Amino acid sequence: MSVFNLIKSRVSIFDVINEYTTLRKAGNYWKSRCPFHHEKTASFTVSPHKDIFYCFGCHAGGDVISFIAKVENCGQHEAVQFLADRYNIELPKTSEGSEVSMKQKQQHFDIYQAVAEWCNSQLTKHPKVLKYLHNRQIDQELIDQFTIGYFPGGLGSVKKLLSAVHENSILADDLLETHIISQGKSVLFSPFEDRIIFPIRDHLGRFCAFGGRTFKPEDTRPKYYNSRENDFFQKGSLLFGLDTAKKAIQKSQAAFLVEGYTDCIAMVKHGHPNTIATLGTACTLNHLKLLSRYAPYLYLLYDNDTAGEKAILRLTQLCWQANMELKVVQLPAGQDPASFLQAGNDLAPRIDAAQDIFAFFIERLGSDFSMAPLTEKVSKIRQIIEIITLIADPLKQDILLHTASQAFSLPFETVKDELKRHLKGADSSSKSESKPAESPSIQEPSILEKRLFCAILNNIELFDTQNDNYVIEQFGEPLNNIAKKLLISKEARSPFEFDFFFDTLSANEKDTVSKLLVTYDEFKSESAYYKLLNEFQKKRWKQIVQSITAQLTRAHADGDQKMIDRLLLSYKNLKEKVVPALAQNHTEEGNS
Repeated sequence: MSVFNLIKSRVSIFDVINEYTTLRKAGNYWKSRCPFHHEKTASFTVSPHKDIFYCFGCHAGGDVISFIAKVENCGQHEAVQFLADRYNIELPKTSEGSEVSMKQKQQHFDIYQAVAEWCNSQLTKHPKVLKYLHNRQIDQELIDQFTIGYFPGGLGSVKKLLSAVHENSILADDLLETHIISQGKSVLFSPFEDRIIFPIRDHLGRFCAFGGRTFKPEDTRPKYYNSRENDFFQKGSLLFGLDTAKKAIQKSQAAFLVEGYTDCIAMVKHGHPNTIATLGTACTLNHLKLLSRYAPYLYLLYDNDTAGEKAILRLTQLCWQANMELKVVQLPAGQDPASFLQAGNDLAPRIDAAQDIFAFFIERLGSDFSMAPLTEKVSKIRQIIEIITLIADPLKQDILLHTASQAFSLPFETVKDELKRHLKGADSSSKSESKPAESPSIQEPSILEKRLFCAILNNIELFDTQNDNYVIEQFGEPLNNIAKKLLISKEARSPFEFDFFFDTLSANEKDTVSKLLVTYDEFKSESAYYKLLNEFQKKRWKQIVQSITAQLTRAHADGDQKMIDRLLLSYKNLKEKVVPALAQNHTEEGNS
């Protein structure tokens, strides 16, 4: 049994999904509002007897592993591990190479978690550090939520750490390999010593790195020190606080992005649990794509200084590639979110007045435009035009062009003409390239085909693979390919296992099968199966005959007498069933 089937046999899809959304009974299924997109009516459907789900709104579907992979934004194997950890399921050993890799990854997470918990326990032993956090309005609830800690200074601190983590079978070499400690000339030390520790967790809540912050006025070291990047920690794809913020982000359909740990914690403290922070680096396209899976809106709260403004301008050139609308929340000069909120200010009016990032970009480039040299003016206008051409919505293009014309004190038609020239140039360039061959049109399967497919799937033991394969050949795509995989699974496993078949499908095919099974109630019924099969044979009789004739031609050319005999017998049996029924229908139509 594969690990996928093991997990699905041990966990209930109903129980798992019910933790993320409230399911209510609806006939043979359970329904709720979709956890993947905002909707007012329940279009998300779960079929416990088939262990699948499907949303008729966003068209997501699959099994319990597909659900976790989508809702937790992780891969299939990570979803398996996630479920195994949550339900205490011991997974079988895999191949040696992958086993070592998974073991190393888990060991990395375990080491950082053990050290994070030790640092957290040190706070009660150092009242001055705890007082500093409380003065920054970081109370015990926030300390617990983010597992904030302190790495004491002094020669004895590393020894105490080694003694504490040794209980978890973690050795000095393990801490050296993860760069939590380093080897000096004669002693071991840590770059995190005498720093407040902000553990960095991935979106699944696994500890993978640290951010260490100085807090003493006399400390002249850089304010922040982050763990080194490695195979299990990449700053450009991780966001601080996402593991605890993701549900609030999905619920509100919006996220707040800030620049630092303390800004993120301050936002959470003041009623914005849907806040995340970058890890001392610029926001990347990977960050935006990750967040776009959770919500369509992102509010940027960067420091109101030159560096913060430049960061926002860089994002303007990236955000069109992610399916997200970015807005800029402007703070008073010299303030960051933490200082603004801790001073007792209300952020709500500034959120309401948030500016579209493209409008912000245009406004900033337009400042001091009249005083700029001519070459700089032309450069700024063309920079704006290049950004606007990336926007697909013509109405939004015109709105931004109007904003640009006002910012640059130019007639609207002038900037509009410049956009047309830019688009015309791009269009002629694309036309000069070779035109790709048009893909053949794909015939959408009919309702009868979909119903018959579901009937075959639910009554697979009745399907005669020797004589009924012509049915599969008549299915449109993607049903044709899915049905072929169904027959392969039927031959490979006796008795037939739905989970084994489902695991052979691609993500899109899983969506298709999930939708069909929750749309058409073709349950296990011999009479219903044969009724649908006969109806299909009558409707597709001419095509079936053509298909059998083509197969006979190939069999004759190959000299395959067994295939010829089988096809002739199949045709004879079909003709005896279908032709009289067709004749009867013709007679009834004539009499009427």
